[in-house]
Amino acid sequence: MLPFPPLSEETVRQRATVTSWQRGVNYFESGAVSNAVWREGTLTAQVEGSQFEPYHVRMRLDEQGNIREAFCSCPYEGGGDCKHIIATLLVLIHRPEEVSVRPGLRTLLEGHSREQLLALLLFLAERHPHIVETIEDFVAPPAVSAGESPAEMDLGRLQAQIKAAVREIGRNAYAAYEEAYEEWPLISEALNPAIEQAVSFLEQGEPRTALLVLEAATNAWIEGCGRLDPDFLEDSAAMEETNLMDFAEIWTEALLSADLSAKERRVWEGKLEAWMETMISGDVLAMPLTAVRQGWDYPPLVAAMQGDFDQRGAWEGEAPDFADELAQVRLRILKACGRYEEAINLAEAEGQIPSYLQLLVEVGRSEQAVREACQMLQNPDEVLTLAKALLEHGETDLSFELAAHGLTLGETHRRASLAEWLRDQAESHGRHDLVRQAAWEALKARPTVENYRWLKSHLGEAWETHRLQALEILAGRSSYAPGEITEIYLLEQMYPQAMALVEQHPWSGKLEKVIQTVGDEFPDWAFSQCYRQAANIMDSGRSGHYDVAIAWLRQGRDILLRAGQAERWQAVLQELLYMHQRKYKLRPMLEALRR
Repeated sequence: MLPFPPLSEETVRQRATVTSWQRGVNYFESGAVSNAVWREGTLTAQVEGSQFEPYHVRMRLDEQGNIREAFCSCPYEGGGDCKHIIATLLVLIHRPEEVSVRPGLRTLLEGHSREQLLALLLFLAERHPHIVETIEDFVAPPAVSAGESPAEMDLGRLQAQIKAAVREIGRNAYAAYEEAYEEWPLISEALNPAIEQAVSFLEQGEPRTALLVLEAATNAWIEGCGRLDPDFLEDSAAMEETNLMDFAEIWTEALLSADLSAKERRVWEGKLEAWMETMISGDVLAMPLTAVRQGWDYPPLVAAMQGDFDQRGAWEGEAPDFADELAQVRLRILKACGRYEEAINLAEAEGQIPSYLQLLVEVGRSEQAVREACQMLQNPDEVLTLAKALLEHGETDLSFELAAHGLTLGETHRRASLAEWLRDQAESHGRHDLVRQAAWEALKARPTVENYRWLKSHLGEAWETHRLQALEILAGRSSYAPGEITEIYLLEQMYPQAMALVEQHPWSGKLEKVIQTVGDEFPDWAFSQCYRQAANIMDSGRSGHYDVAIAWLRQGRDILLRAGQAERWQAVLQELLYMHQRKYKLRPMLEALRR
């Protein structure tokens, strides 16, 4: 039995546009995919394309068949997956015997001797000289402090990993930078392993070890970035800032959790100030710098935690831009230490209303939380978070009371998640008075096939009485979710409505499905849609897309033939051959449609 996870053609199709899907099918059928290899969850292949060298495809799938990652070396910039990825996935589905199953890299290397692995590295370095620096960083002797325990990890190895990742990400980013792509890999992603390790140490109650990790990572990242082009780094700074905020937040939590002495705080303050000057987007370190300067004995902070505050909250002057993020870090630490009353006071002082209300629930003041939530909250998503917390604490009636109130807040579409949650929870708790109310709100907020089916099935015999009401809701929301509503019209066999809607919203992605569904009953309309799609391509002379145009015409031909309109098809084809007789690439493709 082959070790591939379950994967359906429909799943692949949903990841593509109509054009890339059809072209992917053509590539698959023409045998353009070669060297398909499966290695423990990773599928790679080569696909012939418009260039002399084939394109390289790589994707990662989990055990359930979910596509977690899909990459192709082609320059495709459209929506969804490119045709090469589609073709490769179709090989996995329909021709699995052509996929070679091989062991993963770790399995390949395990069991080999030191001499064999050394020979392999030397061979690779000779063939690919650019990896020498990566190897050099990785094997650099670790900077081990005297008395360092094994639990404090190999910081030198971590630094080598970060510098190697910076170099590799930077190398990939240069190509994107030179071609002016809108996106390219973030160099700050090299810090992710350090962030994960620091978080792990914080969760284990070892903030000082987390600080060692973060210090080593910061120095390595700055050194690695120092090897890259300064102009490139300057252009990257704005994009790196958002990703670096996570790094700064972990720094802040480690510093505030470590119970540092006044002398230690001054030492860390000096280091942070120096890094701010040398690190790209160094301004993100303003938050940990402020945290280490203030500690827990900053007078306005102390007063706020005691419930003594004014409109300035926990600040002496104007609060900085990162005040909310810093407040959240402090609240996490206070909560972890069981200092709930101080956390409640600080959350209120800093305007962290959702956190303030949730803390009230956690200390058993649920009625107060609901009362104040009805006055303070205007966002249905925030209501949902608090309603879930109430339910988890056994406050079912209060939870449903708050959720029902939330269905009156905000714009209709913003209530979708709250309505669906209340509908499902109310049903499981036997609160039938709320079930229908929430179900109707769910359909209004998110008019999907799923929500429509739910309402239809649960209304039972009463559905016919309410069907018109549901359809009126859909008609009023057609511009919000044309694709989903088109699916509902097809489900209800309301074909004229589906045809009209898909014409109004041709980019909803449902045109082909409507054509396939109504083609036998409305052949003239279905054929005209196919013809229009093909004509748009042929008339504009987009020769690279002629195969898509032919696919549309083939579909239209089959519709006419099934409808007994063979003569009409022959007339249309003859006219197309005359109109495009000078297009040497298109004409033989049209001729093939005679068969």
